[in-house]
Amino acid sequence: MSFEIDAHTYNDLNIFQNHKSDFSVYDLFKNCKTIYGRQKVQEMMRKPSNDFQFLNERKNAIAYLRKQHIKLDIEDSQIDLILHYLKHGKGKLRGNLVDALVVYLKNKFNETQDYYVVKIGLGNLLLLLNSSYLLSISLETLETPTRLKELGIAIKKLIAQLPIDKSYYISKKTKLNFLDLSKIDAVIRVSKSLKLLYELFDVLYEIDALQTIADTVVQRELTLPEYLNNTTNPNIIIEGLYHPAISSAVKNNLTINHQNHLTFLSGSNMAGKSSLLKSIGIAIYLAHIGFPVPALRMQTTIFNGLITTINIADNVQNGLSHYLSEVMRVKYLLNLLIEKQKIFVILDELFKGTNSKDASEATGLVVDGFSKIKNSAFIISSHITELTERFKNQNISLMHMEHLMESDKPIFTYQLKKGVTKDGIGMYFIHNENIPKLLSFAEKASLNN
Repeated sequence: MSFEIDAHTYNDLNIFQNHKSDFSVYDLFKNCKTIYGRQKVQEMMRKPSNDFQFLNERKNAIAYLRKQHIKLDIEDSQIDLILHYLKHGKGKLRGNLVDALVVYLKNKFNETQDYYVVKIGLGNLLLLLNSSYLLSISLETLETPTRLKELGIAIKKLIAQLPIDKSYYISKKTKLNFLDLSKIDAVIRVSKSLKLLYELFDVLYEIDALQTIADTVVQRELTLPEYLNNTTNPNIIIEGLYHPAISSAVKNNLTINHQNHLTFLSGSNMAGKSSLLKSIGIAIYLAHIGFPVPALRMQTTIFNGLITTINIADNVQNGLSHYLSEVMRVKYLLNLLIEKQKIFVILDELFKGTNSKDASEATGLVVDGFSKIKNSAFIISSHITELTERFKNQNISLMHMEHLMESDKPIFTYQLKKGVTKDGIGMYFIHNENIPKLLSFAEKASLNN
C-alpha cells in the first residue's frame, strides 16, 4: 500500500517553493555538491513511504554519514564535462593503432574542438571512475548500513561491466597517450557503456543527496525519527518540535496515542496555531521519507498517508464557494480513510467559510465522527470553544496555544498547553487600532457631506 499525500498538503506545508512563501522544506536539504544530487533530493521528497524497512534503511544510512562523512570527489563542473563528452556525437575515435595515430597527428599542432572534447571528457571520466572505485571499497566495511552497502556494491558492479581495463581506473591517470585515448573512446560512447555510466551517475547522485541530508542534521540541529512497527493505533511522541522557518522558534512537545488520537486545538489569533500545525505536518512528512525532523526527539507510528487543510480558498473555476470547498475536502478525506486507513490528518479552523451556527454543527459532527476512527490521528483547530463541553468524556485531547494578558496587553508564549482558550482577545485589537473612534469620525465625515 502506497503512502498518500496530495498537492494541497504539499502546498500547505511549503514542501517545495510556491508563490505563497519564500520558505520551502526542500531548501533545508538542497545544498548538494551537484545539481543532479539536488534533483535526487527532490525525487526522494516526492516519494514518501509507509515501508518500515525502507524508512529505517534510509535513516540508518543518514545516521552513518552524519558520523562517517564521505568525501565524494565529484563536482558539477566535472559532471558537465563528462556528460558533454558522452553526448557529443562527433569525433568518435577508432581503437586501432593506424587510425589513432592519424587522428593524433592531425590534432598535434592544431587541435580540433571534437578532439578536445574527447580528451578532456574522457580524462575527467577516468578520474571519476577512480574515485568511485575507491568509494565502493570504503563502503564494504561491516558497520556500513544496508543501503550504503548496496550502493557500494552497485558502483563496483557497474564499473566492472565497462569494457575497459581495470588499470585505467584503479590508479589516478590525468593524461592518456593517443592510443589509449582512442581505444577507450571507441568502447565508451556506445549504448551499452552509456547505459552503465548513467546508472553509475545515478548511484553517485544518491550518495551526494544522502551525505547532504546527513550534513543538514548537524547544521540545522535536526534529529532522526524512531519508527514503531506493527502498531495498529497511532503512537507519536515528539519532543522539542519547532518550525524550521522560524528563527529562535519556541519548541513544543506533543504526545498522541490510543487514548487521545484526536486533538482539538484552540487559541486566539496570532497565538501560533497554524505554525504549530505546519510544524507537526512537516515532522510527520519528513519522517515518512526517512529524513531528519525539526525536533529534539521523535518516535512515530508509520501511517499510510498525510492530509492537511490549512489553507483553502474558493474554487472559482469549478464554481465552489469556500464552505463547499471545505465540505468537498472532508469528503475526499473520508473516502481516503475508508480506502487507506491509518491517516494523519490536520485541519485548521474547519468550516470557517459559513455562518457560526452551521460551522458549530458541522464541526461537532465531524469531530464526533473522527473520534471513533481509532487507527488514524487527527489534529483539528477551531475557535468554536463552546463545543469542548461535549468532547470532555471522549478520547479527545483538549489543547490550546497559550497567551497571557499583562497590563491589558496580550503576550504570546507560543506554548502548547492543556485545556481550552476561554478568553478571546479579538476586541483588544479592535480597540488598539482605534476602530470605534474611526467609525465615529467616518460617520461625522459622511454627515458633513
